[in-house]
Amino acid sequence: MVVVKQVNEDAKGMKDFLQLPYSLYQNDIHWCPPLRFERKFFFSKKNPFMHHSQIGFFVAYKDNQPVGRVTAHMDEMYNDYYKTRQGFFGFYESIEDSEVANKLMTVCENWIKTKGVNSVMGPFNFSTNHEVGFLIKGFERPPALMMPYTKPYYPDQLYKLGYKKEKELLAFWLDKKIVIPKLFTAWARRVSRKLEGTYEIRNLNMNNLQSDLEIILEIYNEAWNRNWGFVPMTQKEIDAMAKNLKLFALPDLIFLLFKDGNPAAFLMTLPDLNEVLIHIKSGKLFPTGIFKLLSHRKFIKTGRILLMGVKSQYRNQGLDFLLYDRLIKDGHFKAPGQMRNLEMSWILEDNHVMINILKTLNAEAYKSYLILKKEF
Repeated sequence: MVVVKQVNEDAKGMKDFLQLPYSLYQNDIHWCPPLRFERKFFFSKKNPFMHHSQIGFFVAYKDNQPVGRVTAHMDEMYNDYYKTRQGFFGFYESIEDSEVANKLMTVCENWIKTKGVNSVMGPFNFSTNHEVGFLIKGFERPPALMMPYTKPYYPDQLYKLGYKKEKELLAFWLDKKIVIPKLFTAWARRVSRKLEGTYEIRNLNMNNLQSDLEIILEIYNEAWNRNWGFVPMTQKEIDAMAKNLKLFALPDLIFLLFKDGNPAAFLMTLPDLNEVLIHIKSGKLFPTGIFKLLSHRKFIKTGRILLMGVKSQYRNQGLDFLLYDRLIKDGHFKAPGQMRNLEMSWILEDNHVMINILKTLNAEAYKSYLILKKEF
């Protein structure tokens, strides 16, 4: 018999919620375990997301053993921004059992209905500023930093419950073996000559991190405000980002572009810490995980382009070409010990402008992620 419990105020239940993926994926060589202390913080009231949301944490038990989990949540930042009432589910995990899936999502949907909402969308873990989507292509490769890795049967479990496709997200891959097309470098040189003397590109200043992040977030909020799923960040979320970036960001891979002295565009690439975390299967730093973390960090060969934005008034001027060209020259092919691979993610399936730019780089669309929605 399958029983689903809400575990928000249940210490053991929250422990089961956190532990479930470590058990479910323990034999999957491509799953990358998150650090447990980070997940504990993320699911706690200390997470700034909690300050503008309502969340129900649920765990499914079969024969008293945890076999599934999900969150149901309302993000008031999202609803205020879009002038709507939208419910979300996230952190979905389940054994391959239709009864578990059915009971989990029934409880999730009922929780959302009590909020006066008539649709649910996900997985959002918790928003587009975090991980989103079910993996549907690319199971043979581990996930990059802050990208999900999920069981291949999850979409079918939800399709059978009446969910339908809402969006597909793409991840592109570029490695050192791929020859950058002459057309791309020619375009970049042409734009550079045309705009010579009117623009400046510089790296993130770690000694003035808070100020630079404010510039990046200003560009991001303006550049992305019409993108599907966009949610503006609060000041507390920005502060939390700054704290995390201090720990592992490489300023040589983050660029700010100024046009006529004004903030115009940025590109943020982060080292893929998952190349280290995948070797710490327990998710625990102690007693041995900390040594693996420290010893493996210098061998990270992949960077993930997490964010890129150009303010609307500066679009169609080729600033994106300048940023990618600078990254490739300074970060990607700089030296044998630097980043050899790049993942660009995620890109909306209907963002044809960005997709065409990545194609000019000979980047490969190697992974896909699915967002589902159900109307009640």
